[in-house]
Order: sequence, then structure tokens, then C-alpha cells
Amino acid sequence: MEVQQLLSKYMLEISKVSDEKSLYIALSGILRRITDYQTLNVISQSSILYSEPVNDIIDEALFMEYLPWVEERLYPTFLPKDDGYVGLIPIFKGKKLLSTIVLTTSDEPTAEVIDYLQLLSYLSGLTLENLRLIDFVDKTREYFETILNLSNDGIIVFYQGEIEFSNVKGSEIIEDYPIILQEIEEKIGDNETFFEVELPDTFLSVSTKEIELQGEPRILVDVRNITSEKEVEKLREVDKIKTNFIANVSHELKTPLTAIKAYTETIMNVPMTQEEIREFSETIYNQSLKLEGILNDLLDFSQLESHTLKILKEPTDLCEVVNRSILTVNHLAVHYDVKIEFDCNNSIEINCDKKRIEQIMVNLLTNAIKFSDKNKKQKIVRIEMENDDKTVKIVVEDNGVGIPADKLDRIFDKFYRADIELTYSIPGTGLGLAIVKEIVEMHNGTITVESREGEWTRFIVQLPKS
Repeated sequence: MEVQQLLSKYMLEISKVSDEKSLYIALSGILRRITDYQTLNVISQSSILYSEPVNDIIDEALFMEYLPWVEERLYPTFLPKDDGYVGLIPIFKGKKLLSTIVLTTSDEPTAEVIDYLQLLSYLSGLTLENLRLIDFVDKTREYFETILNLSNDGIIVFYQGEIEFSNVKGSEIIEDYPIILQEIEEKIGDNETFFEVELPDTFLSVSTKEIELQGEPRILVDVRNITSEKEVEKLREVDKIKTNFIANVSHELKTPLTAIKAYTETIMNVPMTQEEIREFSETIYNQSLKLEGILNDLLDFSQLESHTLKILKEPTDLCEVVNRSILTVNHLAVHYDVKIEFDCNNSIEINCDKKRIEQIMVNLLTNAIKFSDKNKKQKIVRIEMENDDKTVKIVVEDNGVGIPADKLDRIFDKFYRADIELTYSIPGTGLGLAIVKEIVEMHNGTITVESREGEWTRFIVQLPKS
């Protein structure tokens, strides 16, 4: 077969090669027809990459000293040795030597064959460089994919609204929380680059960044599960609240105890008239009631935490319960100069624990009175009731200081007291509303709160009649 035909055949073959070894197999087949070699080795940096026949190695002493010269010239060279020749054919691209073919043959090639070998070297060099680049790209991609897949962050790339890439963690997050895709699309549409998504029992932190690939825009999204960080944050906050709670309770217990002790010692050690003794005894009694209230809150809380609090339902006139609650807090209303408005002409009967519903009303009224606005001329607490065949709605509304909007969702938390200046001057354990909520829910009811800071607060209790 003519050399030119062999060359054409080789070009067809190298267009199909998939790796470096298959290139050398194709090249050795063509060279055998051109040079009729006995042994062929492919070397690079003194290492044998390929041999034909297999494991047949040419003695390095025959050619090693000529390798630098061939590398410099980048041109096929044949050296006479004994009864034949040793050929050195560089595989190169540009001025870069990629590997060298060493072969032994009995015939010296012609100048035309040398030129064809030079062309083969160049074509093989182009192919070999591309193969090595492809291999490098594949290994690099595998390397970076391994790094990305080991990441605890979900990494997602969007192209024209579709997911173009997602690492393992990203795929897991999408599978576990498919709603996150909708959240991401909405936030991207709003040009938000950082946001948090709260799901049941899970918090996700999401950041987005616009990137480009070959001039085309993409959106890179990083999704991190921050549930554990949020839990730690909550634990720290709870720990802080509990510390404050202990301090508050200690103070709340100490105040009435100090008063009781002081007034009792005075009665015992100082001559007093009957009227003075009665006045001091009333103070002792009132402080005892305050102490009893604190202890009852602690006891109720302990029972709620251990799920041992019981409710005893019986037919109850709700109007009567509310009126009795108003009498209980009347002295406090007088002290704060607060007017309580309530009008119930007809009895409203429900099946409930009379004592616990009164506890709810007393707590709500006490809070409304204590957090009245001293700067307002008229301070009012209004109670309204609505009922139908199935439920009763009780609304306790005041025109007091109100609750900041960012505190409303925490108002029923255990130990929580809104962090406002007025809070520190008003006694309390921070358990009252938490207990109220638990009691309401034990009656299969609901309690909600609405407020406008500086203007009003409204608590809404809904209870089933049966």
C-alpha cells in the first residue's frame, strides 16, 4: 500500500481513538507497514508507555545519548547499529516533546518516508495533546465534583430556570424539601441574595449569586441546613431566659417575704393600737396572697411540664366567672386607676373547669391593668363576649402600652417577658401567659393576641361550649 494511502488510513483511525494507548496501537500499525520494524517502544521521561511486541524492550544504550538531540530537533532520526537501524521518532506539538517512539528496523528509510514520519509525528502529537487535555479535564471535573459532593452545603446551578447542576447535598435537600425550589425562584425574582427558609423542624440558609459561563448567565445557589445552629441559639436564649426567670422569682418571693417579716416583727416588738395592728395585718395578708399567687404559678407550671395538671369540666355560667374575676382584680384596678368595662345581661353556659377559666381571666385582666399607660387620662380594660351554638369568644382589650410587633410571636413562651423598659418595673415570673395558653388548649380552645404598640392590646380566647 502506498505511503499516502497509509497516511490517509491512519488519519481515519486516529479520529476514532479514545485514549493514549489506542493512539499508540494505531500508530504502531501504520509504522510497521512503513518501516517494517522488529521492536517498537514508546517512552516518556525514561518510562515505557507502550511496547510492541509486549514486554520487548530495546536496550537504552543504543539511543539514550541521542534523545536530547532529537528533542531539540523534533525530527525523525535513524541511527545505524550493527546490522540494522534504531529509529527515534518524536511525538510533539509545537515545540513541546510529548513522547518518543524508539524502533529497530533492518532497512534505512528514504527521505520521503522520513517526511511522512514527520507528518505522522505532528498528527499524533496533536491527537495526543488533545487526549491528554481531555483526560486532564475529566480528572479535574471528577476532582472538583468530589470536593463539591463532600460539601455539607447544597450547591445548585440554575440555567434558564432549570437545574443545570446539583451536588449530592443539593439533590438531597431538593428531595427532602421540594418546596425550597419555589422559595428560591420567588427570592431570585425579587433579587434577594440572602434569605432563610423556615420549614417544619428545619431551618435553611440560602445565598444566591449571578455567574456567567461562556457569556451566558447562570444563578449559583448555596443552601445550608442551619437547624443545629438555630437550636443552639434557642438553647442559649432559653438558658438566658431561665437565668432571668430564677432572678425574677427570687426577687418576687423575697419582696413579700421581706414585707411579711418586717410587719410581723413590728407587731411583735412595738406597742401598737388595735387599728394599727389591723392595718399591718391587712398588709401581711395581701403580701401572703401575692406569695401564694407566685407559688401557684410555679405549681401549675410544674404540673403542666409533667402533664399532671387536671381539669374538671362542669356546666358553668361564664358571665358569673368573669364577674368574679373582676372582683378579684378590683383592688389592683383601683391602685392603677383603671376602669374595667363588662356587661353581661344573659348567662352564657359552657362546659369547663370553672376554677381554671377564672384563672385565665384573672391573669389576662391583671396583665391589662399592670401594663396600662400612665400617660393616658382614661385607662380602660374592656371585656366582650360573643357566642354561637358551638363556641364562646372572650375578648379582653385595653388601651395600654401595647406589645412590640417583633415580640408578639413570643408572648406565650415559657419564662418569656417582653424586653421593654416597663417590664422591669412590673413584677411577674413570665409564666402567666404560658399557663393560660396551656389551660385554654386543654379545653380544646385557642388564644391569640393582637396589639399596636403604644395604643392597645387585645387577647382573644375561643372556647367550645361542650
